[in-house]
Amino acid sequence: MSKKIRVVSFDVDGTLVEQKFNELIWENDIPVLVAESRKWDFKQAKDFCLSEYAKLGDKDLRWYNVEYWLEKFNIPISAKEIFKKREKSIKVYSDVLPVLEKLKKQGFKIIVITCMPRIFLKEKIQKFDRHFDEVFSTVSDFKQVKSPEIYLHVSNLIKSSPSDILHIGDHHTLDYEFSLEAGYKSILIQREEKTKDFSISNLQEIFNFL
Repeated sequence: MSKKIRVVSFDVDGTLVEQKFNELIWENDIPVLVAESRKWDFKQAKDFCLSEYAKLGDKDLRWYNVEYWLEKFNIPISAKEIFKKREKSIKVYSDVLPVLEKLKKQGFKIIVITCMPRIFLKEKIQKFDRHFDEVFSTVSDFKQVKSPEIYLHVSNLIKSSPSDILHIGDHHTLDYEFSLEAGYKSILIQREEKTKDFSISNLQEIFNFL
C-alpha cells in the first residue's frame, strides 16, 4: 500500500468491539420480549425474529434500527431501556487501545465510519472515543448504509483524497469492497477465522500497510 496514507478509518462491530453485545440484543433480548408478548416459547420467537431480520437484510437501513423492530413486533419498550441493561456486555478487543495510541503518536488522523446508529455508538466507543478526530454513523448522519458514495462523501467532509485513507472493517461488501470502489485503501479484518489473503486477524497488523 501507498506510504501516502494520512487517515485511518475504522468500522466498529467486529473491528473495535466484540459482537457479543449485538448478539445478546438481537438474538436473546428481542426474542424474549416477542415470546412474552405472543405467548410463544423462546425458540419459536427466536426463529421468527431471525427470519424477519433476514427478510430485510443488512443493506436495508431499517435492519440496524432497534426501534423499528420493537415497533414492528409490537413491543412497548424503548431501545434505550434494552441497551441500558446490556452496557456491561460491551467488550473492546485488547489490541484496540494500543493501536489507536500508536496511530495517534505517528500523526495519523483517525476516524470511524459505521452503519451503527448513534444510540448504540456512544456507549460502544466511550472508552476510546478521545482518539477519534471524526465519528460518522451512516445510518444516523446520512440515513443510508455504507456505499461507495458514502465513503466518497466522508472523504469530502474530512477534506482528504480517498487514496489517502485506509479503512478497516469486518464486512466484506460494506467495508472492504465499497471502500475500495470509492478509492480508499482497504483491509478486511477477520478476527475469528482468517480466510482471505488480503485480510488481517489483529489490528496490530495494519502497521505493515502504513
